[in-house]
Amino acid sequence: MINIQVSIIIKALNEEVNIAKCIESCLKEIAPYKGEIILVDSLSSDNTVDIAKEYPIKIVQFINAEDISCGSAVQLGYQDSLGEYVYIIDGDMEFCEGFLNTAIDYLDKHTDVAGIGGKLVDTQILSNEDKRRADQYNKLSAHTDVSHLGGGGLYRRSAIESVSYISHRGLKAFEEAELGLRLKSQGWKLVRINKQAVLHTGHYESSLQRLKRQWNNGRLAAHGAFIKSSIGKKWCMGCVKQLWYIFAPIAINSVLLVFLLQLNIYIDYSPIHAILIYVIAWLVITILLSIKRKSATAGFSSIITWHLALLAALLSLRHQVKSPFEKIDYKQIL
Repeated sequence: MINIQVSIIIKALNEEVNIAKCIESCLKEIAPYKGEIILVDSLSSDNTVDIAKEYPIKIVQFINAEDISCGSAVQLGYQDSLGEYVYIIDGDMEFCEGFLNTAIDYLDKHTDVAGIGGKLVDTQILSNEDKRRADQYNKLSAHTDVSHLGGGGLYRRSAIESVSYISHRGLKAFEEAELGLRLKSQGWKLVRINKQAVLHTGHYESSLQRLKRQWNNGRLAAHGAFIKSSIGKKWCMGCVKQLWYIFAPIAINSVLLVFLLQLNIYIDYSPIHAILIYVIAWLVITILLSIKRKSATAGFSSIITWHLALLAALLSLRHQVKSPFEKIDYKQIL
């Protein structure tokens, strides 16, 4: 058997504009190592696969459309990989030169670290999420212990094997967060260093357009699946902590209800007054969020996100979450 040092897994869906640059950057980074590149195609309807065929990489593709998700794409690539280290990258990303070498060197020297990530550099910053992410990376220290490696990173295979699987096939989002919770529960560390890892193209969209897209593709509903997958696990409270904004509207509305009931004991007010107090309270919360985030749009968008995420989570709770341990059916294209 060939000893593979590094496996790079590329997740792709209709990335004909970006996939060539992504693959070429991966080939350049992996050149010094015995490695493999596996492109996982989620049944693209454009020329993504045809373009990818021009490169010396392995291409695997889902057979069943119902199996497709962000979590299953990573897991499919992993189940067909052999590398001692595994890097996860999206098809709209490009490696920054030298990061893979730095990451491997770091893991070789720190055997208690399961995975390492770097700075994700957005080539266009349009939505509030883009701005929040950019601000977070700008504040990054030399190396920081983190809860998960959102945006991709390099993982140690032995660490993944200790927690059974790399990515929950039933999650359309939060697959990195769920992996981070499992690794942390086994005593592993995750680290992000202050070095550019990848360039990210992303979507050309506003914050509201982003919410609409995530509602339509089921990523907002993944909040409910993430919660259900954690029930009974020792990292359940970690899940709740990460999804605090899901529970924020419930907590705030509960406090407002108790306040109005108590107020009614001392003051006789009409339903219109109660509605007015409720609206003013949420207006104050929106203003405070806007001040904290230095943007009225960001504050308003956050309130909308809280409520839409809560609604999507509640609606998704009736759906069964697929087992993360089942093999995923696929075909190898090249």
